[in-house]
Amino acid sequence: MTLTESANTSMKVFSLQVQKEGQISIPQDVLNTLQTHEGQTLTLLQIGEFAVIVPRIPQVTTLTDNFVSLMNSNNVTVDELLEGIQEERQAIWQEQQQTKISA
Repeated sequence: MTLTESANTSMKVFSLQVQKEGQISIPQDVLNTLQTHEGQTLTLLQIGEFAVIVPRIPQVTTLTDNFVSLMNSNNVTVDELLEGIQEERQAIWQEQQQTKISA
């Protein structure tokens, strides 16, 4: 199954807290969606300032083609995508600051 064939290609945002030695806990919903199991190795792809966690090493060409296809089908440019991601990051940061003030 490719990214474009997936029935659930919506973007979800999860806050992760970095623990000692850079450890993070991945929410159970994400693990279930990725169909992972204990002891499985996941792959973290760093693309500029962005990180993507996948359950296996993807073929970079296929992944790139899928991103381009999704962007083209939704008439989204790379600049618009990056701007939207930056806006999401800013909203998450502001939400975290409000939580700290309320606590």
